[in-house]
Amino acid sequence: MSIILVSTYHMTRLILLLSLTVAVVVVCNGKDADRSLMCLNEPYRIAIMSMHSLRMTVNRTVLRQRQVVSIDLLVTIANRKILQFDDKTDIRIIKIDLRKFQSNSSTIVVKFNVKGNYLDRTWIDYSLKMNYFNNETHSINCSIGIITVPRSSLSTRIYIKSMPYIVIFISIQMGILLDLEILKEIVRRPGALTIGFCCQYGLMPMIAYGITKIFRYPALYGFGLFVIGCCPGGTASNQLTVIFNGDLNLSVLMSFISTIGSFVMMPLWLYTLGTYAYLRHLKLLIPFQELIKSLLTTLIPLFLGIILAYFIPRIKPFVKGIIKPVLVVLLVYFFGFGTYVNFHLFSHIDWRIGLTAPLLPWFGYIIGGIVSWMCGQDWIRIKTIGIETGIQNVGIGFLVLLYSLPEPDNYRSTVIAMIILYLSSQPFYVFLFINFIREKLKKT
Repeated sequence: MSIILVSTYHMTRLILLLSLTVAVVVVCNGKDADRSLMCLNEPYRIAIMSMHSLRMTVNRTVLRQRQVVSIDLLVTIANRKILQFDDKTDIRIIKIDLRKFQSNSSTIVVKFNVKGNYLDRTWIDYSLKMNYFNNETHSINCSIGIITVPRSSLSTRIYIKSMPYIVIFISIQMGILLDLEILKEIVRRPGALTIGFCCQYGLMPMIAYGITKIFRYPALYGFGLFVIGCCPGGTASNQLTVIFNGDLNLSVLMSFISTIGSFVMMPLWLYTLGTYAYLRHLKLLIPFQELIKSLLTTLIPLFLGIILAYFIPRIKPFVKGIIKPVLVVLLVYFFGFGTYVNFHLFSHIDWRIGLTAPLLPWFGYIIGGIVSWMCGQDWIRIKTIGIETGIQNVGIGFLVLLYSLPEPDNYRSTVIAMIILYLSSQPFYVFLFINFIREKLKKT
């Protein structure tokens, strides 16, 4: 006899193993058998938001030889929030009477479906009771660990694959709009760059730490917010700088310097305060290769844009005229399609965390702007430094969480990254909408 209660991904391998295992149990005729063979310790992965077929295979020939007349199987799911049977219950009772079974087949196959609902880990517990002809019984009680993971759909793959091309497209346009003389001037007088770097790597990690402690985040989500607080920069800040008439040259240089600085500053924060405050026994993995890719994905298109502007001067006014509507369209695509792809993560958002996590970028805007104002910067640079301080490189933070934490905690922790991604820029969009309405009213 064989029994299997795992995802179809592992089904073939386990059928062979369990067939031999339960045969040993039957031979023992109710005496102690080697349960370690029957009770497997390796957890199994099931994708959420989709149905998975589980099955039990019973070898009638072996059971009849051992005078087993019936089998009672009780299957229960430890947490119905995470995993359910197809009828939305967490228990199945299966009775097999070998005396009434009419088929000539040597095996009996029982199938049922389960659906993953929530990213987490749970157990499928089963109790197998064999009833013998002499009224004796023998029971086996075991569990199989289940890890629910995100579903890999076509839309998810399209979204992920399209993002690097969008970043490259935007970076080329940014490069076309850069002014080499202004870049040289900023480098010769690096006061604004120094202010921005201190705000990004001095203030933001401490703001993230403070939020997680004041609002008593669980360690997993607290670590998630802290990681995001240690990852400044990214192309999103450049886009907002353009939309709100900031200093694009300063913004690009700040993004470049913060990415270079992340090779030192990110490990410094994560291996000190991050490890001590949240996950002392975790071995952190910093995705340095991804940091290099992020840097090259931005820098190479920027240089290409600078070269295009140099050899084709008339392209700069053209790009300057279309850049804002293009960025708005891309942002709509990013948030609209991204919401559809990541919709399953919304069920993981706790209202307390959902309302307080965005305080990280919002405080970053305000404090970065105040610090730059106190240091005597003009209004355009105040806006730019505030945006660069508040906007975080969520993509790098996402990778740190994904590779540093075990499944499914790595997927659950990325909920924080999603909250920051979707809500960090909302004040700007509200302001942009109000300003659009005001301009329309002026024209009428």
